[in-house]
Amino acid sequence: MQTAPQAPDPVDLDHVGFIVPDLDAARALFEGLGFALTTRADHTRRDAEGRVVPAGSSQHSVMFGTGYIELMQITDPQAGHQLTPAMRERFGLHVLALGTGDAAACHAARQRAGLEVGAVMDWSRAVTTPERSGLARFLYFDTRWSAGDPSYVCWVHHATPELVRSPSLLRHANGATALRGLRYAGPRAALRAWGRRLVQAGAVAAAGFDGTGRLSLGQSWIELVPDEAMVRVLPVGLTIAYPSLEPLRAAAQRLGLAAAAQGAGALSIGLGPGFGLTLQAVQEAPPR
Repeated sequence: MQTAPQAPDPVDLDHVGFIVPDLDAARALFEGLGFALTTRADHTRRDAEGRVVPAGSSQHSVMFGTGYIELMQITDPQAGHQLTPAMRERFGLHVLALGTGDAAACHAARQRAGLEVGAVMDWSRAVTTPERSGLARFLYFDTRWSAGDPSYVCWVHHATPELVRSPSLLRHANGATALRGLRYAGPRAALRAWGRRLVQAGAVAAAGFDGTGRLSLGQSWIELVPDEAMVRVLPVGLTIAYPSLEPLRAAAQRLGLAAAAQGAGALSIGLGPGFGLTLQAVQEAPPR
C-alpha cells in the first residue's frame, strides 16, 4: 500500500461518537467514571431552502484538550439523520470525525484522493457553560455510510471553537486530558481495505504500511490489529490520557466495572454492551 503524501490540509482526530439507545443512561455512566459532560443539546441543520430544522439527534460531549467524545441518541428516526440506520446494525462507536481547519480545501482533497463525499453542510448546537454560551457552529461533510462499515467517517471544521472548549469542560474529576487513539480489529483482508479508506480520508501512514499497525492523526492515532477470529472490522478500544490512573480506577470500582492493568501506566475498562469496546487509559505527564 502506498503512503499518502502529506496533505496541505492535514486532518486530526476531532472526535469519536457513540450511538446509544439511552442518552441519559450513557451520561450517567460517564459522569460516574468522573468525566465532565456538556449540557444536553439538540442538533439542528439548514435544509436546502436555508431554514434551520431539527436534525433528529441529541447529544452530550466529553471535551478534552485534544479531541473529544460525543454521546448521541437518534431522537427522531423520521428526521432524516444519516445514522438512523446504524441503530438497526448495532449500538456503540460509529462516528469517526476528522478535524480540519478548512472544510472546502479538505473536501477537495478527499475528492482528489478518490472518496465520494457529500456536500459541506452547516450544522449547529446550543452551548451553555459557566464561562460562555451561544450557538456552536460547524461545517461538516461526510462519505457514504453503509451497514457493516467499521465507522461512519466525516470531517468537521469548527467555526466557533471558543464555544466548544470552555475551561470548565476540560476539568474532569478523573483527570482525563486527551483523546489519544482509536483501535480497530478484524480479519486482515478487511482491515487492509479499511486502512486504505483511512489513508484516503487523511490519516498519515508510515513507509511500508501494509494495512496493520498505526496511522497518525495529528497528536492522535488509529491502530489496526488483525484478528482472524472476528467476522468483520469493528472498533474495539478507545485510548484516553491521564496524569494518574488512580481516580479512574476508583471510579470504575464504585460502578462495579472491571479495571485490568495493562502493564505499567495503562488500564483497561470494559464499558458494557451499549458501547461495544474497552476504555484504554494511559498515564502521561500533565500538559504544561
